[in-house]
Amino acid sequence: MRFSAFLSASAILGFSVASSIHRKHEQVHNKRHQDLFKRHTSETSANSSCGCATIWSTIYGEPTLIQPSEYGSMTTPSSSATKTTVDQVTSAPENPTSSPAPVHNAPAHPPEPAKSANPPHPDAVKPAPPAQKPAEAVNAAAHPKKPSHESSSASGSHWAMTYSPYTASGDCKASSDIATDVAAIAAKGFSSLRLYSTDCNGLSAVATAAQSHNLNLILGVYISNGGISIARPQIAEIVSWANSNGHWKGVEMIVVGNEAVFNNFASASELAHFVSEARSAFKSAGYDGPVTLTETVDILAKNADVLCPASDIAAANIHPFFNGKVTASGAGEFVASQLELLAQTCPGKEVYNLETGWPSKGSANGVAVPGSWEQKAAVEGIRKMAGGKSTFFSFVDDEWKEEGEWGVERSWGCSQLFD
Repeated sequence: MRFSAFLSASAILGFSVASSIHRKHEQVHNKRHQDLFKRHTSETSANSSCGCATIWSTIYGEPTLIQPSEYGSMTTPSSSATKTTVDQVTSAPENPTSSPAPVHNAPAHPPEPAKSANPPHPDAVKPAPPAQKPAEAVNAAAHPKKPSHESSSASGSHWAMTYSPYTASGDCKASSDIATDVAAIAAKGFSSLRLYSTDCNGLSAVATAAQSHNLNLILGVYISNGGISIARPQIAEIVSWANSNGHWKGVEMIVVGNEAVFNNFASASELAHFVSEARSAFKSAGYDGPVTLTETVDILAKNADVLCPASDIAAANIHPFFNGKVTASGAGEFVASQLELLAQTCPGKEVYNLETGWPSKGSANGVAVPGSWEQKAAVEGIRKMAGGKSTFFSFVDDEWKEEGEWGVERSWGCSQLFD
């Protein structure tokens, strides 16, 4: 299938507006993470069984706006800072009998300070990509071991599920509860499980449970607003875990950073060098699988000359809901088109969607309407058209989060749809 992608002034304006809304949502999202981080780190010394080092989890991506229904030749994005976007996305019509989901009620916990009291978010202006490619040291290994599931196409049923080991109040789950959750994920037919960081004893409790159910692990090194220096200890934690475990069995890939460039937590060149640093450490410890990073497709296209060579595979977070011009019934087509664009952005690389889904509650974002029916339609579409290369977000609703811009932050749990 070929998809056309071209630049237009209206697309740039549309993406700018969508990004502005998305950043408001992330300010609330990040603030909640910071609060939990402070609480968990203060409790670490008193509760060593938790093993909490960081609390950073996932931040949703803003997909590029491309036309999945218009066919024609596709131009590979250049290495400049040009967006490869168009002004609209066309998808199949929504179920006419479906009504928008009710707006989620206000959170039970005390509200966050007014947004006007917060300083301007640093993501308002994106840093320009480096003029030159980084040093050869950041280039990916020539022949990394490919992910074990090795899907031959973007289609398929379902590959991976995200998992965060937190209770509804934001505490670390007990090992027994983690084991129950992981068993449930395996029972749904998934072959892999994605962790975002090393906190809450994830490298022990989650890995042990995953191995007992023959689930592969997608490990994460999370980069927060504290930057790379704060994230660096997670590399040592993963290496230490592998050494104590005696092997890297079941580790399918390691993801360094989750939209770190999009969120201005690191520049493209800084992230590329950090990925190289992490790869060297993991390789020295005996790991021979792929090491990558994940950003939005738009960010990868703008920084292709820096980020693609740094990655063993090409990975992006593709969330149709945050586009605002994609209906639930068009989610699968949209994700498939984004994977095609990703393949053109990083030619020669295997492509993966490391975070995707649809909320079951909240307010509409343009024609993207949350709801139980809509979530089912979106997940079924993604599963049909790109499930073999997609990581579904998330296992259950994340009650520990703030509700966010559209009241959707807590409502992405979708494991019930895979019975």
